Amino acid sequence: MLRAASLLSLSVLLSAAFAAHALEPAVPAPAKPADAAPAASATARAVSAGILAGIRQGAQQDRSAKPAQIQCVQAIAPDAVAAPVQQVIEASLGAEDRAALETFYASALGAKYQAAMLANADPDKAFTPDEWARAKAVMDSPAYKKLRAATVSSNPLAAQKIGGVLNPLLGGCFKD
Repeated sequence: MLRAASLLSLSVLLSAAFAAHALEPAVPAPAKPADAAPAASATARAVSAGILAGIRQGAQQDRSAKPAQIQCVQAIAPDAVAAPVQQVIEASLGAEDRAALETFYASALGAKYQAAMLANADPDKAFTPDEWARAKAVMDSPAYKKLRAATVSSNPLAAQKIGGVLNPLLGGCFKD
């Protein structure tokens, strides 16, 4: 379990990177029964994918990680922590900030931004100057800064909610 904790610590260090870079293409959530919990937003799915991308990168760079451990981390779904991320977002951001972020992440530009950041694409090659200016405006917005602050593991609520789901997943990968 110490290995899982080390990997989670690495993901903390990468939290700025996940917030800025790791985003999955926004896709509509599958339909759920009326009594099911609300689906995670495109914003929550993007943050979840970012967290997992940072952890995957950390596992790949961990010289002591065994191939089976890396494969296990790679197999964790990008939206594995979307539900707790959604809880953190709802508890930490106002309706206006959530709406502004969701408008971006659910848009074609948001999906393109996510895909490019996950691929570590050069913004000058992946976007037109206008697209990059619009995406950068979102990343420079107060709403985005609040999202980053809310979802980093140094935030006790994020550590509890997101870590509470993530730690057992990583623990399963790094059990001895």
